[in-house]
Amino acid sequence: MLTAVWTVLGILKIAGLVLLGIVGFLLVLFLLVLLVPIRYRLQADFYGLLKGQAGISWFCHCLSAGIQYEEKLVLWIRVLGIRVFRLEKHLGKAEETETKNEEEQKTAREDKRQEEKPATRENPVENLASSTIKTEEKEILADKKTENRTKDSDVTWSEKEKRTFRRKKKRRKKKGKKIRGFSFLRIYDKLKKKLLHLWKRFLELKEKKERLIAFINDPVNRRTYHLLKRQLKRLGRHLLPRKISGQVCFGFEDPAKTGQVLTYISPFYAWYAKGLEVKPVFGESVMEGEIKLRGRIRIGTVIVLAVRMLFDKNFRALMKKLMKA
Repeated sequence: MLTAVWTVLGILKIAGLVLLGIVGFLLVLFLLVLLVPIRYRLQADFYGLLKGQAGISWFCHCLSAGIQYEEKLVLWIRVLGIRVFRLEKHLGKAEETETKNEEEQKTAREDKRQEEKPATRENPVENLASSTIKTEEKEILADKKTENRTKDSDVTWSEKEKRTFRRKKKRRKKKGKKIRGFSFLRIYDKLKKKLLHLWKRFLELKEKKERLIAFINDPVNRRTYHLLKRQLKRLGRHLLPRKISGQVCFGFEDPAKTGQVLTYISPFYAWYAKGLEVKPVFGESVMEGEIKLRGRIRIGTVIVLAVRMLFDKNFRALMKKLMKA
């Protein structure tokens, strides 16, 4: 009896240890996913031809994936350094050359087949006989078609007359309605309806404006707005690359366009000024350069930022209103 109890306890002990091991492994894996960052990198250069490669890796390259472009597109995935998936695809000129080669091969095969076929001699007497038979058959068929058409026209002539009469009657009615419908009262009613519609639209826009002003002036909404702004700034800082280097030379024939591009990228000057050199060229169409960047994304920080926003009651209420709308 005691031995059976001890065996059952031993089995339960082993099962508990196995369950603890599984739970511990899942917990460690969950913490790794949250805390270990996903690293990304990009390297590209454009001097007449575009060349570049990009990739992501996680946990000391245990999982990694990348893409490379140099006259052909190569995509690969590796697990523990072992390549699991690879895809190659030719793009641009390479595809055109392949299609041209295939078409040339097809034409060459067709020419060979035509040359291999034996030349058949034609008999002029047989050709004349066949042509006369065909012309006679065509004439017989044409006569039959004309007979059928005359029969159909005799039968359905009265129906056609009825249809034409009905169409003319409808046209007359429409003309009469148009003449009768022309009146100053009707024009006045239409203008009145349009003016009322415009007035309603104006009142609706006014109400929306008042609601928006009240929403902005509400101190609770202001707090949520500032909180959202702070969290988005933190998220942007976290997602943007940590290291960036290279040089870019660009320009357009119209100097105004070059100036517009400079104004668009000027807000990001503090971010790229340390490593990236931007050279504008006015009056010439130029686009060349090279760029390298690296960064990381930690899933845990993104979740923390999202949870902070979800803890705000006003933000949850606004989200519910938006979902219902």
